[in-house]
Amino acid sequence: MLVFILPGLNPHLSEYTLSTVKRFISNARPIVVQIEEQSAAIMNEALSREMDPWFMTLYAGDAVQPHAEKEIERWLQTCTDRSPGFSVNPVTIIDQPAASSYRPVPSFRFPRGPLLWRTKIVMKEQTPGFTTRDLLPFQKYVLIDKQLQLSTRYEWTEMVSDGILYPHRIAPAWMKEPEEWNAVSPILQAAAQGHTPTLRAATPPKVTIALCTYNDGEYLPWAVRSVLAQTCGAWELVILDDGSSDEETTAYLQRLPVDPRMKLVRLEENSGKSRALNQILNMATAPWLLELDADDWLPPHALEILLREAESVQNAAVIYGDHMEWLERSNKELVYQGVKAAPFPLSSLLLLNDAPAVAPRMFNVSIIKQQKGWDHNTLYEGRLYEDIGILFKLSKTSKLHHVPEALYHRRLRKASMTHRYPHRYPAWKSSLIDKLNESELANHSEGQNAHI
Repeated sequence: MLVFILPGLNPHLSEYTLSTVKRFISNARPIVVQIEEQSAAIMNEALSREMDPWFMTLYAGDAVQPHAEKEIERWLQTCTDRSPGFSVNPVTIIDQPAASSYRPVPSFRFPRGPLLWRTKIVMKEQTPGFTTRDLLPFQKYVLIDKQLQLSTRYEWTEMVSDGILYPHRIAPAWMKEPEEWNAVSPILQAAAQGHTPTLRAATPPKVTIALCTYNDGEYLPWAVRSVLAQTCGAWELVILDDGSSDEETTAYLQRLPVDPRMKLVRLEENSGKSRALNQILNMATAPWLLELDADDWLPPHALEILLREAESVQNAAVIYGDHMEWLERSNKELVYQGVKAAPFPLSSLLLLNDAPAVAPRMFNVSIIKQQKGWDHNTLYEGRLYEDIGILFKLSKTSKLHHVPEALYHRRLRKASMTHRYPHRYPAWKSSLIDKLNESELANHSEGQNAHI
């Protein structure tokens, strides 16, 4: 039997767990996963050649007991064909060998996922194997993600075990693990239910989701997955590839999920964010347009709440809300930072002076078309600060309505345009002010000429 030992919080204890597996499971063929981000890829590669009907998953720090093998044999004798495997509630939770005794055990219990898996069901279902990092950047939840997928068609067998001892799992405070789970789990649960694109495509879209990408292939699958997980299905997603040159983006766009609500536009040369958004604006068939950056994602209820607010507010040009921030570390790990409240009211002066990150932002298509969309005749040709530019323009003539809920996930990464060019904002701001002064002067002159 294959036995995968995942790193979890205590990768330094993998050898300890490995030693107990070798001692007490006679037919075990253990594989130690050293790097969490590679969990699904390593397991899938090994399982693609596996002939044994069952395999096991453990975390570093788990301890296999002498009687575990006989316990597992009893379970397998009672297993039905409708069961994809066994999820286990441990009788005993042991202290981590390296844990501080004075630290309290937190009330939050990390969802471990099953212990035993039926190989055939895991590898030959609609979505074979475990979800890799492109579709699930949070590989720490790779087991629970697969468990949720299979739960829609199978019934897991729950057992109580004293044959496997689990350590107390005490995450460092900076991980904010309970908050992270509360933020990620709705997408896992919603996406596991699947979607019915044929039925939903018959409904006219209420919102066009504009997703512009330029060499963002590693982030796109998770962003698209979050759209497919929406509780409101009355959307259309327009993905505009703005002249990407990397193979990863091209490869993903060639294998987009099949859904008639999704449209792909590919440009030969990079045109910049403003021009790309205007092209999507001209294609939009819905009354509202929501921006989604390629490296960000939506919680499942985002569209439902934003559209409900849009129906209750008269003549709003923009519906915007709060967002959750995630810091991307150098190894691509995402660390939850908390909820960032959007400023309210969103005045033109505040926008220009503070340049706040406003997400989500959903635009009234008819109003934004009247304002001629995003302005690319600016310093940097609309490639930078186009979000501040459009909100600033709309704030001077229209209503910007705030929803006090976190309805967007924003990734903070060093390679993003925002973080690479913060020093360019003062010049852009000065250019915009000069342009406004020239426009006001021209309007004043026209007014005087009209009275001559």
